[in-house]
Amino acid sequence: MVTRRAVLKGTAAASIGAIAAAHGATPVEAAGLDAGWGQLADGGAAGVFFKYRDAFQVSVKFHKVAAEVFYKAQDSGGVAIFFKYFDKAWTTIEPQQLSVEQFPDLKTADLYFSKIHPAGAEFFLKVEGNSLVGSIETSTDGIFYKFDVIKPSTDGEIG
Repeated sequence: MVTRRAVLKGTAAASIGAIAAAHGATPVEAAGLDAGWGQLADGGAAGVFFKYRDAFQVSVKFHKVAAEVFYKAQDSGGVAIFFKYFDKAWTTIEPQQLSVEQFPDLKTADLYFSKIHPAGAEFFLKVEGNSLVGSIETSTDGIFYKFDVIKPSTDGEIG
């Protein structure tokens, strides 16, 4: 576990930093990696979300490459997904429009990581009863994005 005490502010944050240190967390400066966007240890991964008024940004940094996914509410309604990745230079991919009925905007949206590992990350966007599961995977062939809309159950069953 790594803690980044330098960005923690306030009494509660100081307590979190102290508890993490007591449990063996290494300050990020001494961990040999940059928890921002510097070089990571062999194979490592770091991820972050940025929340804007009408958008979410998912940024993931792997050992030698980086990827970003940007969910943005459109002026005409609905939500679009924008992608870009870094492998020696930033490259953008054609945006994807989501269903206006299922994802009308991002006002009540939540975004979470469900998994992050050295070769990829999984996350999901939830807007009321609608969810979208996304993933970024890295391999020797490149960076791959995948998105699946999960339709809400209408029979009362989970799944």
